[in-house]
Amino acid sequence: MIKYWTYAWLLLSLATPVLHAESASEKVAEEDVDTSIRIRLGAEDSWPPYSDEHGQGISTELIKAAYAKSGLYPTFQVLPYARVLHDLASGKIDGGYNVTLQSTTKDKYLFGKVPLLTVESYWFFLPEAFPNIKRIEDIPAKFRVGFIRDYEYGDIYEQHRDRFTEVPLTQQSQIIRMLRQGRIDAAVMFDREAEFALKKMGLEKNTFDKRFLNHQGDVYVAFSHKSPRARLLAGQLDEGLIALKNSGEYEALISKSSH
Repeated sequence: MIKYWTYAWLLLSLATPVLHAESASEKVAEEDVDTSIRIRLGAEDSWPPYSDEHGQGISTELIKAAYAKSGLYPTFQVLPYARVLHDLASGKIDGGYNVTLQSTTKDKYLFGKVPLLTVESYWFFLPEAFPNIKRIEDIPAKFRVGFIRDYEYGDIYEQHRDRFTEVPLTQQSQIIRMLRQGRIDAAVMFDREAEFALKKMGLEKNTFDKRFLNHQGDVYVAFSHKSPRARLLAGQLDEGLIALKNSGEYEALISKSSH
């Protein structure tokens, strides 16, 4: 009898850790699935048609469609762009957009390999104002330049910005009004964004002279170095964007979201 119970006890003791291991494995798997679908992304609230005051626009639709390819559905926190960057740095969100990959950002955040969009920013002037200015090197010192606070405008702009009297603003409509009123000498605005804002304000494209290109560059979803899922999420987004481009859905989404 003693031998029988000893044998039974040994069998039970060997089986128990296996049962515990299976249970733990199942728990980890459940947690992995649960956390992976809780992707927290910061959507800026003032860059239509890419991301408007409700977080809706071209960028948001591309992100949702790209992650849907992997069965993932992010949640979006609509915030001022400066707050998006702050929460990225602190790890309160996994990622934020629309961030330009340039010298001032490449080490702060983690970027995937596939850009969300390629955008262009230009220098805008009042018609016939400062006709001798044809490139950024021609702009004199203390020139009053309107731009959106905390936006990235490319490395060339960074090299010259100390010469300017910068007027940081939070809305494109503010830039447009101030330039029309002569309260700033020029503005740096993204092409599609400026066109959208002018149309919304009931103004014609020729309200300003789109004088010369400031920067053409890629914008991304930037991920926080403090997010343990950052590399995984960046990779999944890359795969989804590539799939959208290969299927033709990418251009269709841009066209649909622009209207």
